[in-house]
Amino acid sequence: MLLLIPIAFISGVLTVFSPCVLPILPIVLASGIDGNGKRIKGLIAGLVLSFTIASLLLATLVRVLGMSADAVRLLAVALLIIFGASLVFPAVWEKIQYFIETHWHFQPSQGKNNGFAGGVITGASLGIVWTPCIGPVVAAVATLAAVSSFSLSTVFITLAYALGTGVPLYFIAKGGSSVSQRLTFFKKENLKIRQVFGLVIMATALFIWTGADRSLQAWTLSNLPQSWTQIATTFEKIVNVDSQLSQLRGKNSMQKASPGQTVVKDVILQDDFSGAKVAKEDLLQGCFGKDCIPSINNPKFETAQDADTWLAPDDRVFALNFQSIIRAYPQKILNWHEIVNDNINGNPVAITFCPLCGSALAFERKVDGIITEFGVSGKLHNSDLVMYDRYEGNLWQQITGEAIVGPAARRNEKLVKVPIITVDWSQWKEEYPDTQVLSRNTGFSRNYDQYPYGAYEEDEKLLFGVKDLNRSLHIKSVVYGVELGDASKAYPEDVFEKNHRISDTIRGTPVTLEKQTNGEIAVTNTATGEEIIPIRLFWFAWAAFHPDTEIY
Repeated sequence: MLLLIPIAFISGVLTVFSPCVLPILPIVLASGIDGNGKRIKGLIAGLVLSFTIASLLLATLVRVLGMSADAVRLLAVALLIIFGASLVFPAVWEKIQYFIETHWHFQPSQGKNNGFAGGVITGASLGIVWTPCIGPVVAAVATLAAVSSFSLSTVFITLAYALGTGVPLYFIAKGGSSVSQRLTFFKKENLKIRQVFGLVIMATALFIWTGADRSLQAWTLSNLPQSWTQIATTFEKIVNVDSQLSQLRGKNSMQKASPGQTVVKDVILQDDFSGAKVAKEDLLQGCFGKDCIPSINNPKFETAQDADTWLAPDDRVFALNFQSIIRAYPQKILNWHEIVNDNINGNPVAITFCPLCGSALAFERKVDGIITEFGVSGKLHNSDLVMYDRYEGNLWQQITGEAIVGPAARRNEKLVKVPIITVDWSQWKEEYPDTQVLSRNTGFSRNYDQYPYGAYEEDEKLLFGVKDLNRSLHIKSVVYGVELGDASKAYPEDVFEKNHRISDTIRGTPVTLEKQTNGEIAVTNTATGEEIIPIRLFWFAWAAFHPDTEIY
Protein backbone atom coordinates (compact mmCIF):
# COMPACT_ATOMS: atom_id res chain seq x y z
CA MET A 1 0.00 0.00 0.00
CA LEU A 2 2.80 2.46 0.89
CA LEU A 3 4.21 2.13 -2.62
CA LEU A 4 0.90 3.33 -4.06
CA ILE A 5 1.28 6.74 -2.40
CA PRO A 6 4.36 7.87 -4.40
CA ILE A 7 2.94 6.19 -7.52
CA ALA A 8 -0.27 8.19 -7.11
CA PHE A 9 1.72 11.40 -6.55
CA ILE A 10 3.78 10.92 -9.72
CA SER A 11 0.66 9.93 -11.66
CA GLY A 12 -0.94 13.19 -10.52
CA VAL A 13 2.05 15.19 -11.70
CA LEU A 14 1.95 13.48 -15.10
CA THR A 15 -1.80 14.15 -15.43
CA VAL A 16 -1.05 17.89 -15.50
CA PHE A 17 1.10 17.36 -18.58
CA SER A 18 -1.69 15.58 -20.47
CA PRO A 19 -4.38 17.30 -22.61
CA CYS A 20 -6.87 16.71 -19.78
CA VAL A 21 -5.56 19.86 -18.07
CA LEU A 22 -6.34 22.17 -21.00
CA PRO A 23 -9.88 23.26 -19.96
CA ILE A 24 -8.76 24.53 -16.52
CA LEU A 25 -5.35 25.88 -17.56
CA PRO A 26 -6.59 29.44 -18.38
CA ILE A 27 -7.87 29.94 -14.82
CA VAL A 28 -4.68 28.56 -13.29
CA LEU A 29 -2.50 30.82 -15.44
CA ALA A 30 -4.64 33.88 -14.74
CA SER A 31 -4.99 33.29 -10.99
CA GLY A 32 -1.85 35.27 -10.14
CA ILE A 33 -1.95 37.75 -12.98
CA ASP A 34 -2.22 40.70 -10.54
CA GLY A 35 0.55 39.38 -8.30
CA ASN A 36 -1.85 38.08 -5.63
CA GLY A 37 0.06 35.11 -4.24
CA LYS A 38 -2.63 34.35 -1.66
CA ARG A 39 -5.16 33.67 -4.41
CA ILE A 40 -2.79 31.18 -6.05
CA LYS A 41 -2.32 29.31 -2.76
CA GLY A 42 -6.07 29.35 -2.13
CA LEU A 43 -6.83 28.05 -5.62
CA ILE A 44 -4.41 25.12 -5.29
CA ALA A 45 -5.60 24.31 -1.74
CA GLY A 46 -9.24 24.35 -2.83
CA LEU A 47 -8.51 22.24 -5.90
CA VAL A 48 -6.55 19.60 -3.95
CA LEU A 49 -9.15 19.28 -1.18
CA SER A 50 -12.24 19.23 -3.41
CA PHE A 51 -10.57 16.88 -5.90
CA THR A 52 -9.78 14.46 -3.05
CA ILE A 53 -13.27 14.63 -1.53
CA ALA A 54 -15.03 14.45 -4.91
CA SER A 55 -12.97 11.45 -6.05
CA LEU A 56 -13.74 9.49 -2.88
CA LEU A 57 -17.29 10.52 -2.03
CA LEU A 58 -19.04 12.05 -5.01
CA ALA A 59 -20.23 8.77 -6.55
CA THR A 60 -21.76 7.75 -3.22
CA LEU A 61 -23.38 11.15 -2.64
CA VAL A 62 -24.84 11.22 -6.14
CA ARG A 63 -26.35 7.78 -5.63
CA VAL A 64 -27.68 8.43 -2.10
CA LEU A 65 -29.13 11.87 -2.87
CA GLY A 66 -30.69 10.72 -6.15
CA MET A 67 -28.96 13.45 -8.14
CA SER A 68 -28.16 13.33 -11.82
CA ALA A 69 -24.53 12.67 -12.68
CA ASP A 70 -23.96 16.23 -13.93
CA ALA A 71 -25.82 18.09 -11.17
CA VAL A 72 -22.77 18.64 -8.94
CA ARG A 73 -20.64 19.56 -11.94
CA LEU A 74 -23.18 22.20 -13.01
CA LEU A 75 -23.35 23.53 -9.45
CA ALA A 76 -19.58 23.99 -9.50
CA VAL A 77 -19.86 25.78 -12.85
CA ALA A 78 -22.50 28.09 -11.35
CA LEU A 79 -20.14 28.96 -8.47
CA LEU A 80 -17.42 29.80 -10.97
CA ILE A 81 -19.76 32.10 -12.89
CA ILE A 82 -20.91 33.88 -9.71
CA PHE A 83 -17.36 34.36 -8.46
CA GLY A 84 -16.14 35.49 -11.87
CA ALA A 85 -18.99 37.99 -12.09
CA SER A 86 -18.09 39.41 -8.67
CA LEU A 87 -14.60 40.18 -9.99
CA VAL A 88 -15.79 41.66 -13.27
CA PHE A 89 -18.49 43.73 -11.55
CA PRO A 90 -17.16 44.77 -8.10
CA ALA A 91 -20.48 46.48 -7.31
CA VAL A 92 -22.10 43.02 -7.27
CA TRP A 93 -19.81 41.86 -4.46
CA GLU A 94 -20.36 45.09 -2.54
CA LYS A 95 -24.14 44.49 -2.62
CA ILE A 96 -23.63 40.92 -1.42
CA GLN A 97 -21.44 42.20 1.41
CA TYR A 98 -24.09 44.77 2.37
CA PHE A 99 -26.81 42.09 2.36
CA ILE A 100 -24.72 39.81 4.59
CA GLU A 101 -23.88 42.62 7.01
CA THR A 102 -27.51 43.82 7.17
CA HIS A 103 -29.37 40.51 7.45
CA TRP A 104 -26.83 38.14 9.02
CA HIS A 105 -24.96 40.69 11.18
CA PHE A 106 -21.65 39.39 9.87
CA GLN A 107 -18.95 41.47 8.25
CA PRO A 108 -16.90 39.58 5.64
CA SER A 109 -13.28 40.58 5.26
CA GLN A 110 -12.73 43.24 2.67
CA GLY A 111 -11.32 41.90 -0.55
CA LYS A 112 -11.73 38.34 0.62
CA ASN A 113 -13.23 37.31 -2.67
CA ASN A 114 -10.06 38.46 -4.39
CA GLY A 115 -7.57 36.72 -2.06
CA PHE A 116 -7.10 33.32 -0.43
CA ALA A 117 -10.81 32.65 0.17
CA GLY A 118 -11.70 33.59 -3.39
CA GLY A 119 -8.97 31.28 -4.62
CA VAL A 120 -10.36 28.44 -2.48
CA ILE A 121 -13.84 28.90 -4.00
CA THR A 122 -12.40 28.84 -7.52
CA GLY A 123 -10.13 25.87 -6.80
CA ALA A 124 -12.90 23.88 -5.09
CA SER A 125 -15.14 24.36 -8.12
CA LEU A 126 -12.34 23.34 -10.49
CA GLY A 127 -11.62 20.23 -8.41
CA ILE A 128 -15.19 19.02 -8.93
CA VAL A 129 -15.43 19.70 -12.67
CA TRP A 130 -11.97 18.15 -13.18
CA THR A 131 -12.76 14.88 -11.36
CA PRO A 132 -13.37 12.86 -14.58
CA CYS A 133 -9.65 13.33 -15.33
CA ILE A 134 -8.61 11.00 -12.50
CA GLY A 135 -6.08 8.37 -13.46
CA PRO A 136 -6.71 4.62 -13.27
CA VAL A 137 -5.08 4.21 -9.84
CA VAL A 138 -7.38 6.78 -8.22
CA ALA A 139 -10.40 5.48 -10.14
CA ALA A 140 -9.75 2.04 -8.64
CA VAL A 141 -9.25 3.47 -5.14
CA ALA A 142 -12.44 5.54 -5.46
CA THR A 143 -14.37 2.41 -6.41
CA LEU A 144 -12.90 0.63 -3.39
CA ALA A 145 -14.02 3.49 -1.12
CA ALA A 146 -17.54 3.39 -2.57
CA VAL A 147 -17.90 -0.31 -1.76
CA SER A 148 -17.66 -0.08 2.04
CA SER A 149 -13.86 -0.30 2.05
CA PHE A 150 -13.25 3.36 2.92
CA SER A 151 -10.00 3.65 4.89
CA LEU A 152 -7.08 5.96 5.64
CA SER A 153 -5.18 4.16 2.89
CA THR A 154 -7.67 5.25 0.24
CA VAL A 155 -7.62 8.82 1.59
CA PHE A 156 -3.80 9.06 1.55
CA ILE A 157 -3.54 7.61 -1.96
CA THR A 158 -6.17 9.97 -3.36
CA LEU A 159 -4.67 12.95 -1.51
CA ALA A 160 -1.22 12.07 -2.89
CA TYR A 161 -2.64 12.10 -6.42
CA ALA A 162 -4.34 15.46 -5.81
CA LEU A 163 -1.12 16.92 -4.37
CA GLY A 164 0.71 15.60 -7.42
CA THR A 165 -1.60 17.63 -9.64
CA GLY A 166 -1.38 20.63 -7.32
CA VAL A 167 2.40 21.03 -7.28
CA PRO A 168 2.97 21.64 -11.01
CA LEU A 169 -0.23 23.71 -11.24
CA TYR A 170 1.11 25.93 -8.42
CA PHE A 171 4.35 26.56 -10.28
CA ILE A 172 2.45 27.17 -13.53
CA ALA A 173 0.38 29.82 -11.74
CA LYS A 174 3.48 31.35 -10.11
CA GLY A 175 5.19 31.43 -13.50
CA GLY A 176 2.26 33.30 -15.03
CA SER A 177 2.29 35.72 -12.10
CA SER A 178 6.04 36.30 -12.40
CA VAL A 179 5.80 37.11 -16.10
CA SER A 180 2.83 39.46 -15.64
CA GLN A 181 4.49 41.38 -12.81
CA ARG A 182 7.44 42.26 -15.00
CA LEU A 183 5.09 44.26 -17.21
CA THR A 184 4.31 47.80 -16.00
CA PHE A 185 0.70 47.66 -17.19
CA PHE A 186 -0.14 44.82 -14.81
CA LYS A 187 1.14 46.82 -11.83
CA LYS A 188 -0.75 50.00 -12.69
CA GLU A 189 -4.10 48.52 -13.72
CA ASN A 190 -4.74 46.23 -10.76
CA LEU A 191 -8.54 46.56 -10.88
CA LYS A 192 -8.68 45.87 -14.61
CA ILE A 193 -6.44 42.83 -14.19
CA ARG A 194 -8.79 41.39 -11.55
CA GLN A 195 -11.64 41.94 -14.00
CA VAL A 196 -9.67 40.09 -16.68
CA PHE A 197 -9.24 37.19 -14.24
CA GLY A 198 -13.00 37.26 -13.64
CA LEU A 199 -13.67 37.13 -17.38
CA VAL A 200 -11.31 34.16 -17.73
CA ILE A 201 -13.20 32.34 -14.96
CA MET A 202 -16.59 33.06 -16.56
CA ALA A 203 -15.39 32.07 -20.04
CA THR A 204 -13.98 28.79 -18.70
CA ALA A 205 -17.21 28.10 -16.78
CA LEU A 206 -19.29 28.63 -19.92
CA PHE A 207 -16.85 26.43 -21.87
CA ILE A 208 -17.46 23.63 -19.36
CA TRP A 209 -21.22 24.28 -19.08
CA THR A 210 -21.70 23.84 -22.84
CA GLY A 211 -19.79 20.54 -22.78
CA ALA A 212 -17.04 21.98 -24.96
CA ASP A 213 -14.42 20.64 -22.54
CA ARG A 214 -15.64 17.10 -23.28
CA SER A 215 -15.57 17.82 -27.01
CA LEU A 216 -11.99 19.02 -26.61
CA GLN A 217 -11.13 15.84 -24.74
CA ALA A 218 -12.73 13.75 -27.50
CA TRP A 219 -10.74 15.63 -30.13
CA THR A 220 -7.43 15.20 -28.31
CA LEU A 221 -8.00 11.47 -27.83
CA SER A 222 -8.85 11.02 -31.50
CA ASN A 223 -6.11 13.20 -32.97
CA LEU A 224 -3.15 13.38 -30.58
CA PRO A 225 -0.61 10.58 -29.94
CA GLN A 226 -1.36 8.21 -27.07
CA SER A 227 2.12 8.85 -25.69
CA TRP A 228 0.78 12.27 -24.66
CA THR A 229 -2.93 11.69 -24.04
CA GLN A 230 -2.34 8.56 -21.90
CA ILE A 231 0.86 9.62 -20.16
CA ALA A 232 -0.36 8.85 -16.61
CA THR A 233 -1.87 5.49 -17.63
CA THR A 234 1.37 4.49 -19.35
CA PHE A 235 3.36 5.28 -16.20
CA GLU A 236 1.00 3.24 -14.01
CA LYS A 237 1.35 0.32 -16.39
CA ILE A 238 5.16 0.52 -16.27
CA VAL A 239 5.24 0.37 -12.46
CA ASN A 240 2.70 -2.50 -12.44
CA VAL A 241 0.21 -0.66 -10.28
CA ASP A 242 -2.34 -3.50 -10.63
CA SER A 243 -0.41 -5.74 -8.23
CA GLN A 244 -0.35 -2.99 -5.60
CA LEU A 245 -4.08 -2.39 -6.01
CA SER A 246 -4.72 -6.10 -5.54
CA GLN A 247 -2.96 -5.98 -2.16
CA LEU A 248 -4.97 -2.93 -1.12
CA ARG A 249 -8.22 -4.49 -2.25
CA GLY A 250 -7.55 -7.98 -1.05
CA LYS A 251 -8.72 -10.93 -3.02
CA ASN A 252 -12.39 -11.04 -3.98
CA SER A 253 -13.31 -13.87 -1.66
CA MET A 254 -16.31 -15.51 -3.16
CA GLN A 255 -17.89 -18.91 -2.86
CA LYS A 256 -18.75 -20.35 -6.23
CA ALA A 257 -22.48 -20.16 -6.82
CA SER A 258 -24.38 -22.83 -8.71
CA PRO A 259 -25.91 -22.15 -12.14
CA GLY A 260 -29.46 -20.86 -11.81
CA GLN A 261 -28.84 -19.23 -8.44
CA THR A 262 -29.39 -15.49 -8.01
CA VAL A 263 -26.44 -13.48 -6.70
CA VAL A 264 -26.70 -9.69 -6.41
CA LYS A 265 -24.16 -7.92 -4.23
CA ASP A 266 -22.07 -4.78 -3.89
CA VAL A 267 -18.93 -5.55 -5.88
CA ILE A 268 -15.62 -3.92 -6.67
CA LEU A 269 -15.14 -3.31 -10.38
CA GLN A 270 -12.64 -5.72 -11.88
CA ASP A 271 -9.38 -4.02 -12.88
CA ASP A 272 -7.13 -6.99 -13.55
CA PHE A 273 -6.52 -6.58 -17.27
CA SER A 274 -4.96 -10.00 -17.83
CA GLY A 275 -7.01 -11.58 -20.60
CA ALA A 276 -8.93 -8.32 -21.10
CA LYS A 277 -10.46 -7.51 -24.49
CA VAL A 278 -9.51 -3.82 -24.26
CA ALA A 279 -6.46 -1.85 -23.17
CA LYS A 280 -6.77 -0.01 -19.87
CA GLU A 281 -5.95 3.31 -21.52
CA ASP A 282 -8.92 2.91 -23.90
CA LEU A 283 -11.43 3.08 -21.03
CA LEU A 284 -12.47 6.63 -20.19
CA GLN A 285 -14.12 7.83 -17.01
CA GLY A 286 -17.48 9.14 -18.21
CA CYS A 287 -18.93 10.08 -14.81
CA PHE A 288 -18.20 9.83 -11.09
CA GLY A 289 -17.65 6.10 -10.69
CA LYS A 290 -19.81 3.03 -10.27
CA ASP A 291 -23.59 3.64 -10.32
CA CYS A 292 -23.11 7.37 -10.98
CA ILE A 293 -26.06 6.81 -13.30
CA PRO A 294 -28.39 4.59 -11.24
CA SER A 295 -30.01 1.55 -12.80
CA ILE A 296 -33.69 0.77 -12.21
CA ASN A 297 -33.83 -2.50 -10.29
CA ASN A 298 -37.50 -2.74 -9.29
CA PRO A 299 -39.34 -1.42 -12.34
CA LYS A 300 -43.03 -0.56 -12.14
CA PHE A 301 -45.36 -0.58 -15.14
CA GLU A 302 -48.58 1.17 -16.11
CA THR A 303 -51.16 0.94 -18.88
CA ALA A 304 -50.90 2.58 -22.28
CA GLN A 305 -53.80 4.85 -21.31
CA ASP A 306 -51.90 6.13 -18.26
CA ALA A 307 -48.70 6.55 -20.27
CA ASP A 308 -50.58 8.62 -22.85
CA THR A 309 -50.79 11.44 -20.31
CA TRP A 310 -47.03 12.02 -20.49
CA LEU A 311 -45.77 10.29 -23.66
CA ALA A 312 -45.99 12.18 -26.96
CA PRO A 313 -46.86 10.22 -30.14
CA ASP A 314 -43.32 10.64 -31.52
CA ASP A 315 -41.52 9.79 -28.28
CA ARG A 316 -39.18 6.84 -28.80
CA VAL A 317 -39.70 3.67 -26.80
CA PHE A 318 -37.63 0.50 -26.61
CA ALA A 319 -40.16 -2.27 -26.93
CA LEU A 320 -40.32 -6.04 -26.81
CA ASN A 321 -42.76 -8.88 -27.21
CA PHE A 322 -41.07 -11.64 -25.22
CA GLN A 323 -42.45 -14.74 -23.53
CA SER A 324 -46.02 -13.48 -24.12
CA ILE A 325 -45.24 -10.21 -22.30
CA ILE A 326 -45.44 -6.91 -24.21
CA ARG A 327 -43.57 -3.97 -22.70
CA ALA A 328 -42.32 -0.52 -23.70
CA TYR A 329 -39.46 1.33 -22.03
CA PRO A 330 -39.52 5.07 -22.90
CA GLN A 331 -36.20 6.56 -23.97
CA LYS A 332 -36.92 9.66 -21.88
CA ILE A 333 -36.55 7.44 -18.79
CA LEU A 334 -33.60 5.41 -20.05
CA ASN A 335 -31.73 8.64 -20.86
CA TRP A 336 -31.34 9.04 -17.10
CA HIS A 337 -30.84 5.41 -16.01
CA GLU A 338 -29.43 3.46 -19.00
CA ILE A 339 -30.20 0.04 -17.46
CA VAL A 340 -33.44 -1.57 -16.27
CA ASN A 341 -33.07 -4.90 -14.48
CA ASP A 342 -36.40 -6.51 -15.30
CA ASN A 343 -38.05 -9.88 -14.89
CA ILE A 344 -40.25 -10.90 -17.81
CA ASN A 345 -42.50 -13.84 -17.07
CA GLY A 346 -39.81 -15.42 -14.90
CA ASN A 347 -36.97 -14.55 -17.27
CA PRO A 348 -34.31 -12.16 -15.90
CA VAL A 349 -33.65 -9.53 -18.59
CA ALA A 350 -31.59 -6.32 -18.65
CA ILE A 351 -32.83 -3.50 -20.88
CA THR A 352 -29.83 -1.32 -21.73
CA PHE A 353 -29.45 1.98 -23.55
CA CYS A 354 -26.40 4.11 -24.33
CA PRO A 355 -27.55 7.71 -25.03
CA LEU A 356 -24.16 8.58 -26.52
CA CYS A 357 -24.36 5.77 -29.10
CA GLY A 358 -28.14 5.59 -29.53
CA SER A 359 -27.99 1.83 -28.96
CA ALA A 360 -30.77 -0.05 -27.14
CA LEU A 361 -30.17 -3.75 -26.47
CA ALA A 362 -31.67 -6.35 -24.16
CA PHE A 363 -29.80 -9.28 -22.63
CA GLU A 364 -30.41 -12.22 -20.34
CA ARG A 365 -29.12 -11.30 -16.87
CA LYS A 366 -26.85 -14.30 -16.49
CA VAL A 367 -23.10 -14.42 -15.86
CA ASP A 368 -21.51 -17.88 -15.92
CA GLY A 369 -25.02 -19.27 -15.47
CA ILE A 370 -25.67 -17.11 -12.37
CA ILE A 371 -28.65 -14.74 -12.37
CA THR A 372 -27.54 -11.24 -11.37
CA GLU A 373 -28.09 -7.55 -12.09
CA PHE A 374 -26.20 -5.04 -14.20
CA GLY A 375 -25.22 -1.46 -13.43
CA VAL A 376 -23.45 1.51 -14.99
CA SER A 377 -19.69 1.33 -14.35
CA GLY A 378 -19.07 5.03 -15.05
CA LYS A 379 -16.61 4.03 -17.76
CA LEU A 380 -16.88 4.39 -21.52
CA HIS A 381 -15.18 2.65 -24.41
CA ASN A 382 -15.42 4.38 -27.78
CA SER A 383 -18.22 6.47 -26.21
CA ASP A 384 -20.24 3.31 -25.50
CA LEU A 385 -21.69 2.36 -22.13
CA VAL A 386 -19.53 -0.05 -20.15
CA MET A 387 -21.74 -2.07 -17.80
CA TYR A 388 -20.73 -4.14 -14.80
CA ASP A 389 -22.37 -7.17 -13.23
CA ARG A 390 -23.26 -7.45 -9.56
CA TYR A 391 -21.93 -10.98 -9.28
CA GLU A 392 -18.21 -10.67 -10.00
CA GLY A 393 -17.80 -7.02 -11.00
CA ASN A 394 -16.85 -7.86 -14.60
CA LEU A 395 -16.96 -5.03 -17.15
CA TRP A 396 -19.18 -5.54 -20.21
CA GLN A 397 -19.37 -3.73 -23.55
CA GLN A 398 -22.99 -2.76 -24.17
CA ILE A 399 -22.94 -2.77 -27.99
CA THR A 400 -21.27 -6.16 -28.33
CA GLY A 401 -22.57 -7.77 -25.11
CA GLU A 402 -19.02 -9.01 -24.57
CA ALA A 403 -17.19 -9.24 -21.24
CA ILE A 404 -14.11 -7.04 -21.64
CA VAL A 405 -12.43 -7.07 -18.19
CA GLY A 406 -12.50 -9.66 -15.40
CA PRO A 407 -13.01 -13.42 -15.05
CA ALA A 408 -15.90 -13.36 -17.54
CA ALA A 409 -13.58 -11.85 -20.15
CA ARG A 410 -11.08 -14.62 -19.54
CA ARG A 411 -13.96 -17.08 -19.99
CA ASN A 412 -14.78 -15.32 -23.31
CA GLU A 413 -18.37 -14.78 -22.20
CA LYS A 414 -20.98 -12.94 -24.25
CA LEU A 415 -24.44 -12.08 -23.00
CA VAL A 416 -27.41 -13.71 -24.72
CA LYS A 417 -29.43 -11.12 -26.65
CA VAL A 418 -33.17 -10.69 -26.28
CA PRO A 419 -35.02 -9.11 -29.26
CA ILE A 420 -35.89 -5.45 -28.69
CA ILE A 421 -36.83 -2.68 -31.11
CA THR A 422 -36.78 1.12 -31.15
CA VAL A 423 -40.06 2.63 -32.34
CA ASP A 424 -42.31 5.67 -31.93
CA TRP A 425 -44.80 5.39 -29.08
CA SER A 426 -47.82 5.95 -31.35
CA GLN A 427 -46.80 3.09 -33.65
CA TRP A 428 -46.17 0.64 -30.80
CA LYS A 429 -49.39 1.58 -29.01
CA GLU A 430 -51.42 1.12 -32.18
CA GLU A 431 -49.94 -2.34 -32.74
CA TYR A 432 -50.17 -3.36 -29.05
CA PRO A 433 -52.85 -1.30 -27.23
CA ASP A 434 -52.53 -3.53 -24.14
CA THR A 435 -48.78 -2.96 -23.80
CA GLN A 436 -47.27 -2.35 -20.39
CA VAL A 437 -45.17 0.82 -20.09
CA LEU A 438 -42.30 1.52 -17.71
CA SER A 439 -43.58 3.99 -15.12
CA ARG A 440 -41.92 7.26 -14.20
CA ASN A 441 -42.34 6.12 -10.60
CA THR A 442 -38.75 4.88 -10.52
CA GLY A 443 -37.82 5.83 -6.98
CA PHE A 444 -35.54 8.59 -8.29
CA SER A 445 -36.13 12.31 -8.69
CA ARG A 446 -35.50 13.14 -12.35
CA ASN A 447 -37.04 15.48 -14.90
CA TYR A 448 -37.85 12.80 -17.46
CA ASP A 449 -39.30 15.36 -19.85
CA GLN A 450 -35.86 16.96 -20.20
CA TYR A 451 -33.25 15.52 -22.57
CA PRO A 452 -29.95 15.77 -20.65
CA TYR A 453 -27.59 15.96 -23.64
CA GLY A 454 -28.74 19.12 -25.44
CA ALA A 455 -28.48 18.87 -29.24
CA TYR A 456 -26.25 15.79 -29.10
CA GLU A 457 -28.43 13.57 -31.32
CA GLU A 458 -28.39 16.07 -34.21
CA ASP A 459 -24.94 17.67 -34.17
CA GLU A 460 -21.55 16.26 -35.19
CA LYS A 461 -19.97 16.55 -31.77
CA LEU A 462 -18.90 13.66 -29.58
CA LEU A 463 -18.62 14.13 -25.84
CA PHE A 464 -15.91 11.47 -25.50
CA GLY A 465 -13.20 10.16 -27.77
CA VAL A 466 -13.54 7.40 -30.35
CA LYS A 467 -10.47 5.74 -31.81
CA ASP A 468 -10.20 5.80 -35.61
CA LEU A 469 -13.46 7.72 -36.04
CA ASN A 470 -15.13 6.61 -39.30
CA ARG A 471 -16.81 9.42 -41.27
CA SER A 472 -18.00 7.38 -44.25
CA LEU A 473 -21.50 8.46 -43.16
CA HIS A 474 -22.60 11.36 -40.96
CA ILE A 475 -21.38 10.15 -37.57
CA LYS A 476 -24.88 10.45 -36.05
CA SER A 477 -26.65 8.74 -38.97
CA VAL A 478 -28.89 5.98 -37.62
CA VAL A 479 -28.09 2.55 -39.02
CA TYR A 480 -29.20 -1.02 -38.43
CA GLY A 481 -26.12 -3.13 -37.89
CA VAL A 482 -26.23 -6.81 -38.79
CA GLU A 483 -23.64 -9.36 -37.66
CA LEU A 484 -23.22 -12.62 -39.54
CA GLY A 485 -20.33 -14.60 -38.13
CA ASP A 486 -17.22 -12.45 -38.55
CA ALA A 487 -18.90 -10.33 -41.24
CA SER A 488 -21.01 -7.25 -40.63
CA LYS A 489 -23.01 -4.71 -42.61
CA ALA A 490 -24.72 -1.40 -41.85
CA TYR A 491 -28.08 -0.44 -43.33
CA PRO A 492 -28.99 3.27 -43.02
CA GLU A 493 -32.41 3.62 -41.42
CA ASP A 494 -33.76 5.83 -44.19
CA VAL A 495 -33.43 3.06 -46.83
CA PHE A 496 -36.43 1.33 -45.22
CA GLU A 497 -38.62 4.37 -45.91
CA LYS A 498 -38.38 3.61 -49.65
CA ASN A 499 -38.22 -0.15 -49.54
CA HIS A 500 -39.80 -2.20 -46.76
CA ARG A 501 -38.13 -5.39 -47.96
CA ILE A 502 -34.47 -5.72 -48.93
CA SER A 503 -32.78 -8.82 -50.33
CA ASP A 504 -29.02 -8.62 -49.95
CA THR A 505 -25.86 -10.60 -49.27
CA ILE A 506 -23.33 -10.20 -46.47
CA ARG A 507 -19.99 -11.57 -47.60
CA GLY A 508 -21.77 -14.00 -49.92
CA THR A 509 -24.50 -15.11 -47.50
CA PRO A 510 -28.05 -14.18 -48.61
CA VAL A 511 -30.15 -12.22 -46.12
CA THR A 512 -33.51 -10.46 -46.15
CA LEU A 513 -34.44 -7.41 -44.13
CA GLU A 514 -38.12 -6.51 -43.79
CA LYS A 515 -39.81 -3.68 -41.93
CA GLN A 516 -42.77 -5.01 -39.95
CA THR A 517 -45.99 -3.15 -39.10
CA ASN A 518 -44.81 -2.72 -35.50
CA GLY A 519 -41.64 -0.92 -36.67
CA GLU A 520 -39.34 -3.90 -36.24
CA ILE A 521 -36.65 -4.60 -38.84
CA ALA A 522 -36.73 -8.40 -39.14
CA VAL A 523 -33.49 -9.89 -40.46
CA THR A 524 -33.27 -13.46 -41.73
CA ASN A 525 -30.37 -15.55 -42.98
CA THR A 526 -32.24 -16.98 -45.97
CA ALA A 527 -29.71 -19.77 -46.39
CA THR A 528 -30.49 -21.24 -42.97
CA GLY A 529 -33.76 -19.56 -41.95
CA GLU A 530 -32.05 -18.20 -38.82
CA GLU A 531 -33.44 -14.97 -37.35
CA ILE A 532 -30.77 -12.35 -36.69
CA ILE A 533 -31.21 -9.58 -34.11
CA PRO A 534 -30.04 -6.27 -35.64
CA ILE A 535 -28.73 -3.32 -33.62
CA ARG A 536 -30.10 0.17 -34.17
CA LEU A 537 -27.50 2.83 -33.31
CA PHE A 538 -25.43 5.76 -34.54
CA TRP A 539 -23.05 5.04 -37.43
CA PHE A 540 -19.90 6.09 -35.56
CA ALA A 541 -20.62 3.59 -32.79
CA TRP A 542 -21.29 0.70 -35.16
CA ALA A 543 -18.11 1.43 -37.11
CA ALA A 544 -16.04 1.74 -33.93
CA PHE A 545 -16.79 -1.86 -32.98
CA HIS A 546 -17.03 -3.17 -36.56
CA PRO A 547 -14.13 -1.45 -38.38
CA ASP A 548 -14.41 -3.79 -41.39
CA THR A 549 -18.15 -3.35 -41.81
CA GLU A 550 -19.78 -3.06 -45.21
CA ILE A 551 -22.33 -0.32 -45.92
CA TYR A 552 -25.53 -0.96 -47.88
